[in-house]
Amino acid sequence: MKLVSLFITLVLATLLCQCVTPINPDVRTLAPTLVVDGLVTDQPGRSRVTLSLTADYTSTSLNYLVEKATVFVTDNTNQRTTFGEISPGYYQPDASWRGNSGQTYTLHIRLSDGREYQSKSERLKPVAPIDSIYVDYSQQLKLGTDSFDKGFDVSLDLKDPANPDDCYRWSWVHYEPLVYCGLIKILECPTCNTYTTYGLTCCNRCWDVIRYQNLINITSDNAINGNRISRRPILRAPFNSYQPYYVEIEQQSLTKEAFTYLSSLKDMVQNTGGIFDAAPALLVGNISSVSKSDELVLGYFGASAMIIRPLYIDRSKAPGTPDIILAPPPQPPPTSCAECVETPGRTQKAPKWWVF
Repeated sequence: MKLVSLFITLVLATLLCQCVTPINPDVRTLAPTLVVDGLVTDQPGRSRVTLSLTADYTSTSLNYLVEKATVFVTDNTNQRTTFGEISPGYYQPDASWRGNSGQTYTLHIRLSDGREYQSKSERLKPVAPIDSIYVDYSQQLKLGTDSFDKGFDVSLDLKDPANPDDCYRWSWVHYEPLVYCGLIKILECPTCNTYTTYGLTCCNRCWDVIRYQNLINITSDNAINGNRISRRPILRAPFNSYQPYYVEIEQQSLTKEAFTYLSSLKDMVQNTGGIFDAAPALLVGNISSVSKSDELVLGYFGASAMIIRPLYIDRSKAPGTPDIILAPPPQPPPTSCAECVETPGRTQKAPKWWVF
């Protein structure tokens, strides 16, 4: 009986293997598409344009940054402002330049291969001021663990003007002071090929610039025109140190067109892909090719007034202990330091309201 059972098992296994047909999907590829993320504001140092090209569907990389492009904006008085490339794919005007409320702005792009693109004009609308900012500590048990999610929830109030079609967006920029600007590996045991990683202290003062990521925090006054917006959530600051947490909160105005675009983008981002979800549509912004009317261009160029409010969060008075982030030990003597290299994500320039 054991031999019969074994024979039947082998036959079934053979049949199952023969029933498996290799699937070679027909993977379609799309031509690289220009992606534009641009903004003009009335605050110096806050206007920028980022250019990239979509990667092939089968590529594991992110979008390719577009370098050596000519980027400038024009306003309704025909004034032209050049946006220089400060790092690959990232373009900014002179640090002192800013837009003016009430004017309209148009983005112009010329790639290194000669292709040209232009946005529709966007009006820079004024924005209401921020009234109050709240900071509340909270901690919650992480699902399936014995550890807590500890942090500080930041929210704000404002009074919406009694004008129709006021739309808002909130973002933030956190500046994290650095101790180490680089890492070095030192061979401690040549015979066993063992290395130790040490931190290289910064040669001068340096901050990591951490901007909001994948956050589309927007609203309109369609339902509350002329009333207050209360306790609008902005961010959650981590409790990973007793040091003060410095953040600059940005409140922006949006045109109706920009709000509609961002609302659609937010719906696409939040679409979880369930069986009853609508298939995502191709989201086209306000930028088009000058020479090829049928060329697809993704992204949006906007203009916005901006209110900036600096905030220091005193984390020393929070209950409990912070989630300490372990850092590498400093390099033993003789030591060297690492330069703070200026990039969109790192700066030697002290934040405007820095007091320490």
